[in-house]
Amino acid sequence: MKIRCQLVNSLRNRQFPFLCLILAAAPVWTQGDDTVAIVLGKTITMREKENLNALILGNLIEMYTRENNVDPTNEELDTFVRRSEEMDKQQNKTFAEDRVGLHHELKSPSITERERKQKTEHLQSIESILKTNEEQKMHPGVTEEQMRQSRRNIARHFVKSWKINKALFDRYGGRVIFQQGGPEPVDAYRDFLREQERNGAFTILNKELEPSFWNYFTNDKMHTFYPNDEGKKFMQTPWWMMEKPIDE
Repeated sequence: MKIRCQLVNSLRNRQFPFLCLILAAAPVWTQGDDTVAIVLGKTITMREKENLNALILGNLIEMYTRENNVDPTNEELDTFVRRSEEMDKQQNKTFAEDRVGLHHELKSPSITERERKQKTEHLQSIESILKTNEEQKMHPGVTEEQMRQSRRNIARHFVKSWKINKALFDRYGGRVIFQQGGPEPVDAYRDFLREQERNGAFTILNKELEPSFWNYFTNDKMHTFYPNDEGKKFMQTPWWMMEKPIDE
């Protein structure tokens, strides 16, 4: 199946109406102060600055997840597991067909040495993938219950990620970018963070860290943007439901 990963996972939820007062009274960061940021009442220290984005966004997304009821349902998890298994079968079928075709092409005396090298490398890659997939089917030392739980955990990660993205896109709109973890509404994340900052949910006390924190959400050169219609389609339909099921 196509591997997609998510930008961040969650930490802990906090209710924060009272935190506006706390954050408003928080001291301005000065050289030598160990606290560089505060998110939902939790301090982030200088030694954690490399994880500033993940710590701030992770806490805020977990809060948003709970407040907006976007946790995956059992039905959604079941659908993801079923569709990912179908996609695995389709991929293996395609690889098997490609392997036969490459064997046939490599027998041709008319291909160039460069083409032969490329096709041989492609064939070796396919053979390796098919071998790995076959070994994984055996599940040595792993019970069926463990495999079931593993599939559910993977499903929970991807379904939750997509539901969060959809909820943010529905509220804030904006552009969608390509990511290995699946299409991502980067403008919606930016506007969500700006709103949370205005509301006092987080503050970056060390202003030297602000440019790097916002860079991912504001630097267009970092991203590949989908056309607006295509981006909207990705936000309305999860990627695992766009693939055509394998013909049985």
